[in-house]
Amino acid sequence: MPLEIRVSLPNDRLRTGTVELVDTGTGLRVADPFPGLGRAARNTARAHQNPSGSSTMPFGDTPLGGYKIPRVLKTGAGTSHPANIYGSVGAIVLDPVSGDAQLAEANGRTGLLIHAGRQVASPTPLPGHLMVTNGCVRMLEGDLAALIKAMRDFAFLFPGDVSVVVGAAGPAGIVDDDLNEGDPPDLTGAPILP
Repeated sequence: MPLEIRVSLPNDRLRTGTVELVDTGTGLRVADPFPGLGRAARNTARAHQNPSGSSTMPFGDTPLGGYKIPRVLKTGAGTSHPANIYGSVGAIVLDPVSGDAQLAEANGRTGLLIHAGRQVASPTPLPGHLMVTNGCVRMLEGDLAALIKAMRDFAFLFPGDVSVVVGAAGPAGIVDDDLNEGDPPDLTGAPILP
């Protein structure tokens, strides 16, 4: 079955959106919608000549548009992507192919991911526990693990498709406008998740 990851982010990037795995042939979801946050830390963006957090410039919000997924990276212990920043279950690499995503790449923006990390210590993580990034989509650790498992279970083919579109707003995330995780994250030599 042809699968696509659909990321719906609200215009108000202080609020969470959704990430879901969809069968494009039938339009049916094969993985429930999970919360995701696609907002960039504004003070960090400002320090890098992007005061508004424009998605088409480095250190901005997650760009809308189309992407291919060439691979899923291993994160956590033994990698260059520490668990506290990226989570420990993997990171989905986003390769821009259309829309603002492609314009952002033309402006020097690379290294966009769907990842976890920076999660509030809580026995029951909530969408409002998601923290800003420097332009990636952040998910809760358990949700990202479930998404990657669904990709495996339903034989997601690489390079797979991702669309990032405007969607409904969920709860507000955690805003730390001084957060600086670097942009772009270094993807060279990063191990692929088995």
